[in-house]
Amino acid sequence: MLKYLVVYASESGNTKMIAEEIFKAIPSPSKDIVNIRQWTGKLDAETYFIGFWANHGSCSLEIIDLLSSLINKNIAIFGTCGMNNTEEYFKNIETNVRAWISDSNYYLGSYFCQGKMPALIREKYEKCRDKCDDPYIIDHMISMYEEGLQHPNKQDLLRANVFADAAIKNIPDDVNL
Repeated sequence: MLKYLVVYASESGNTKMIAEEIFKAIPSPSKDIVNIRQWTGKLDAETYFIGFWANHGSCSLEIIDLLSSLINKNIAIFGTCGMNNTEEYFKNIETNVRAWISDSNYYLGSYFCQGKMPALIREKYEKCRDKCDDPYIIDHMISMYEEGLQHPNKQDLLRANVFADAAIKNIPDDVNL
């Protein structure tokens, strides 16, 4: 059994960048990193860092399946969000995703940052402009899209590194999972 396993789902590469940074921050040789779509379930670890892209304020079904299957583990979650780059939104995602984590696990916290979205998303927003009663809404969505093009950036990666370090230090020595 590994000491640490980083498992992530990444559609556009944003979450993969954060996962790789967290993996680098783990100071143990007993670690591995895997894209959930290549994971066969044969790897097991004491501590899981599980990453995903925000999907309607939560995570994808494959991440839900993984989180729901873990028992007696240390779990930290992380992710990227294309829209709504606020601490309140990040807390809502954390709350929604934590619902899938069994109480038998020790929860280590979460880290979220904004990520870039594909150009197709901006095109979709532009097409909605004439159909929207309030043009401010579309302008705001395009503004968030534009802001996301700069993320994950160096500061986001640094915060991911700090998060990993803090999560590891948060693992109690005497956890009876």
